[in-house]
Amino acid sequence: MRTSKFNWRFVLAFIWFYGYSSIKRGYYYVLSYLALPLSLLFFIYIVSKGHLVQYAILGGIISIITSNALTAIGDTSFFKLELKLQELLIAADVSPIEYLLGIGLGNLLYSLPGLFVYFVLGFLYKIFSLSLLGLTILTLIIVMVAATSLAYMTGSRVSHMRNSWGVGSLLSVILTMLPPLYYPYTFLPKIALYPLILSPATPASIFLQDFMTKRIINYYSFLILLAETIIYLLLALKLGKWEE
Repeated sequence: MRTSKFNWRFVLAFIWFYGYSSIKRGYYYVLSYLALPLSLLFFIYIVSKGHLVQYAILGGIISIITSNALTAIGDTSFFKLELKLQELLIAADVSPIEYLLGIGLGNLLYSLPGLFVYFVLGFLYKIFSLSLLGLTILTLIIVMVAATSLAYMTGSRVSHMRNSWGVGSLLSVILTMLPPLYYPYTFLPKIALYPLILSPATPASIFLQDFMTKRIINYYSFLILLAETIIYLLLALKLGKWEE
């Protein structure tokens, strides 16, 4: 019978299993998720002659967290359909929220080497003040929760492994390439931002871009990000398939 006590020991163990072990297996895992953001950074640097590099660095940070969290679509499907790990966790009295937290924080740990590269670039280009750094870290944690919730909600309902990787790749492109991450959001007409708001990366990018360029806190975009995160988390717990 489920006890009310939160199982932090499981969460910490799963963070090690899911996050640290992936880094330990080889540096090429880190290079694989850095390849696209760094390629886009180089492309934007060349095309804009360096004028938009600060946007590309900030966007790359958000993209790493979002895309890595969305890889959990394939992972949760694999754990459930192939390894039958989810059945074991249910028998061990693990709750969905503990599982979600373990996956999310594991992905955050897995993302740290890539984030370190981007933060170093940010300091080299004098993008980050202490206040922007703090807001960026807070924003990344919120985006991680939102994207992980989407990944679990989707991955737990996939009926066959062959579909999970395709769905994960498609969502990753939609939620990280279409939103204004690597360029100023003001380049887009306002009406184009409305559908893109569905991606948690969009309000996160608007919030951080406004603080970076204008030194103002855009409470509107931050509240949208918080509301989206809560909605996606509740939907994940409600619609995600935990017990058959």
